[in-house]
Amino acid sequence: MVLTPQTEKNWRTSWQTPWRSPKIPEAIRPSVEEMQLQRALTHVPMIYLVGIFNLVAVMILSAHEGVETIYYAWMGLLAVGGLGRMIIWIRYPKNPESAEQTHKILRNLSILAVGIVSFLSIWSVYIIATGIFANKMFVPMSLVFGSTCIAHCLACLKKAAVTVLIVGVIPSAVAMILIGSFDDVIMGASMITIALLMIRFIIDSYNQIISGLIMRHTIWKQAHSDPLTGLANRRAMMNYLRLAEQSFAKDGNGFALALIDLNQFKQVNDNLGHDVGDRLLVEVADRLNQSSMAEEIVGRLGGDEFLIFIPDVTGHDHALARATAYLSGFARPAHINGHVLTPSASVGIAVQSLDGKGAEQLLKAADSALYEMKRAGKGAGKLAAPPIRHIG
Repeated sequence: MVLTPQTEKNWRTSWQTPWRSPKIPEAIRPSVEEMQLQRALTHVPMIYLVGIFNLVAVMILSAHEGVETIYYAWMGLLAVGGLGRMIIWIRYPKNPESAEQTHKILRNLSILAVGIVSFLSIWSVYIIATGIFANKMFVPMSLVFGSTCIAHCLACLKKAAVTVLIVGVIPSAVAMILIGSFDDVIMGASMITIALLMIRFIIDSYNQIISGLIMRHTIWKQAHSDPLTGLANRRAMMNYLRLAEQSFAKDGNGFALALIDLNQFKQVNDNLGHDVGDRLLVEVADRLNQSSMAEEIVGRLGGDEFLIFIPDVTGHDHALARATAYLSGFARPAHINGHVLTPSASVGIAVQSLDGKGAEQLLKAADSALYEMKRAGKGAGKLAAPPIRHIG
């Protein structure tokens, strides 16, 4: 995704609005969730540590003030459970197997954090209302401290962090304002102010993280995409080929290349102008994209040359069939600036291990096959896409 001036203006307006955040583009959502998980793996153990400390502190206070054991014994079980969960998070794999698993972990973490804080918030309001502690301010203040720490650690999960603050602070503060003494009213109002300021801080922090990821993605996209067609450029395609080469060396997964060159494209530029030529290239790029299957990558090397990466190919027949499908997909009339143009092309294919072992060798083999085909097509005087032919 490349940001247009209008999109960038809207995005800046959005994130600068005090209580709003930019919508995450689908193109960077996996990167956002990966970042959220890595931060969670780092910060969540600290959340459990803070929770365990607060639970133990409340238990000690309860015993000191002679509160019946039934009112606080459950905290010990919660503290032991928190310790177990903290150990699990410390030992959790740093790289989940899939994006779906990452999303599930983050969702469960959010539900767990909000659930625990909600339960403790209800208990805090109960304490304020019944006065079972002589020092009834200790528990709500401890909950405020814990909620603030949890929200800070979950700042990358904005909704979860904001919900934790609202649920963990507001109910106790409102209870103090409604039924407490004058000092309690002042303290409750201060707690609400702190919560609002913390929410604003979390939103700012989250927006800065998202803006950084958007900017990084934009820079990467500009460096690896063709500005005219939006396809992967030569640099990106060569990177894909090197990765595919490494995968082949490791797993033996074969792949093929199809190098496509438009026929008589120079005549279009010379006779109808470069504007028409550019629009024809965009139309061809769109049609190639529409013909691509899962895992196939379409790129533009430059000029009127396109390169298609076709994975899971071990023989020429499969590669020829896919190349034929691509040519058939775009060889139909295109209406551009009042002109009717029927794009046609020559194609050369090369299959990993059969025509070369490296990216450079495969590209040269496909290039040789392509120009042999162009010479054959030109000699026959054909304007339509000639039959595909492989030159080994």
